[in-house]
Amino acid sequence: MDKYARMQRDLMLMEQNGKVSVPEPASAIVPDEKARLTFAVWGDPQIAYWSAFRSARFLAACRDLANCASPLDALILAGDITETGDASEYRMTAQILNDVCPNAFRHFLCVSGNHDVRLRNYRKQLSVFNDFIRSVPGGIPAGETRHCHGVQIKGYRFLLMGSDRATFEGAYISAKQLDWLDEQLTLCDGKPAFVVNHQTLHDINGLPQTWLGKGKWRGSVGWESDKLRAVLEKHCNVIFITGHLHYGVSAFTYEDHGAFKALSVPTVGVVNHGEETTDTQGYVLSVYDDHILARARIFGEGRYLDADRPNAEIVIPIE
Repeated sequence: MDKYARMQRDLMLMEQNGKVSVPEPASAIVPDEKARLTFAVWGDPQIAYWSAFRSARFLAACRDLANCASPLDALILAGDITETGDASEYRMTAQILNDVCPNAFRHFLCVSGNHDVRLRNYRKQLSVFNDFIRSVPGGIPAGETRHCHGVQIKGYRFLLMGSDRATFEGAYISAKQLDWLDEQLTLCDGKPAFVVNHQTLHDINGLPQTWLGKGKWRGSVGWESDKLRAVLEKHCNVIFITGHLHYGVSAFTYEDHGAFKALSVPTVGVVNHGEETTDTQGYVLSVYDDHILARARIFGEGRYLDADRPNAEIVIPIE
């Protein structure tokens, strides 16, 4: 039995044994008609050919999207789609999305994470990654030579980043990509822009505490962190969305750094650590004329996190 067939079998057995939660339609996401844009963002599905539990969590979260009162404008995955970059893991991810919630979102956006690129030939991996995105309805792939690319949705720009070479934990952000990001943010002319990268910057979002490791750069982009921050600080109304930390919603999740706002999204597939360890955490963002509302949601259970928890509800002003 090949890896993909085994993944299908193991997930089916978990469903038969009642180990995949089923969110109630009554608690579905209801996009606000007054919002200009509404999208969900998940971190680190990290689907693994050897872990049916991750597929089960992802399936439960997708069932919540399937209950949406109306389609979201987008679903964004902030990297580490897979554990090893194996084709079977991408295929399983696409199968769940396509079978469970194909009409729940109009656009599907992804960035790669270190787990997606670190064990593979970079060019071949990029091709597999783009094939995966194309296989999902509304999927918008990157280019043929690098991961970074821009997407416009309802007049708002999403800038999707990715390492320019295979790296084990951090990301290599080349000067060419930094120049591209600077140019794209300039085109926004002050309108909110959503920059999505798998790793956050060093010394923000609770690092190194939220990585549970030592060292100035661990858990962050790495050596290019300061250069990336310098680009973000040149502009305004930049929402910098990241994953990677596997840290549940907490006081560290959101930070206002003036020109840019840093939102570190928990995981939807692997286990979260920190104060809030519930599975399948993520955010629903609603964009209005003068602010952005980000609400933490336990997608696998079909509920928003209690409002009294730190950063369960975030109001981001648009300046």
